Amino acid sequence: MMNGPTTTASAERTVADVMSTDLLTLKLNDTLRLADDMLNLAQVRHFPVLDGDRVAGIVNHDDLLHASMAALVRHPKDSPRETLGAVAIKDIMKAATTVRPDTPIRAAAETMVDRGIEALLVLDGETLLGLVTRTDLLRELARR
Repeated sequence: MMNGPTTTASAERTVADVMSTDLLTLKLNDTLRLADDMLNLAQVRHFPVLDGDRVAGIVNHDDLLHASMAALVRHPKDSPRETLGAVAIKDIMKAATTVRPDTPIRAAAETMVDRGIEALLVLDGETLLGLVTRTDLLRELARR
């Protein structure tokens, strides 16, 4: 008895199918204080950093925690809000790894594994379309 054709949905799907498009972004001159507030209010782990409309980098939850701890340790006499307000996002962001929206799920996952990263920004040319995380891709790969 045949059960019908076998599909490899994960292999055919692309990052456009699973990316988040409702993104919270930071600007180069935004501060660690603002990022900390956004992190606590929105429960978001990854923030694309923009220079105008162009992607300049990315900051994740761990980057923000590390930078916050470092700033507070280095400035113990200042108030935490003042200390975090003195650190610009441009000073703690990392270069973003980007993919096109038509990138297959498996190829995006390989990029993440090879580079040891948790998120990819999805761009069409220089336009930010979305973000795909390790969890998004793992969920898709596990569906096979």
